[in-house]
Parts: sequence; C-alpha cells; structure tokens
Amino acid sequence: MEKYIVPVLLLSFFIALPCFGQPATIPPGTSGGLTDIWVILTKVLNWFFNIVLFLAAIMIVFAGWQYITAAGDAEKAKKALNSLVYALIGVGIALLAKVLIYLVANFLGVSITGF
Repeated sequence: MEKYIVPVLLLSFFIALPCFGQPATIPPGTSGGLTDIWVILTKVLNWFFNIVLFLAAIMIVFAGWQYITAAGDAEKAKKALNSLVYALIGVGIALLAKVLIYLVANFLGVSITGF
C-alpha cells in the first residue's frame, strides 16, 4: 500500500496542474506586453502560491495519516507533528511572499491586479 502513495500523489498533481492556470491580468496604464516586470512577477507568484498550497494540503493529509497510524508510538507521533508544522510553515512563507510583493508594489506606486 505504501509503495503506491507517491506515484498516486504525483499523478494527481499532474492531472490537476491545468486547473492552476490563471489568466494574465494586465495592470491599467501598462504596455500590455510580457515585458512588464509586475505582470511577470504576478504570474510567477500566483503559480508558486498555488503549487505550494497544493503541496501543503497533501503534506497536511499525509501528516494526519502518519499521526493516526502512529498507534501510540511517541516517536512516530512526533514525526507526524513535525511534518504538520513544516507544511504550515510552508504555507506561511508562501503567504509572506505574496504579501511582500504586494507591499513593495504599493510602496513603489505600482497598481497590481490579479492578487
């Protein structure tokens, strides 16, 4: 059973990958080309954010599975809780990256749409 977990998760990730595509939103007052750094940065950040959230959801489910199957073993339970903490730290870093880009853009006076 355990040998099928990673291939199934990878297959489901690649099947769901087209769902993460987002249409490009062009801020008003720009040339509309992909040469605008804010458009490129927004698209890359949105892809990064979606992939991290998807992987974090998988890791949270996996940590729950580890915790349930620990069967009272303190070491396995601690490993499961560490996995959960690392997944939540990953979500926090992804949120921080999105917020920092937004704050820098507002500081520079650039209007970013699509956040």
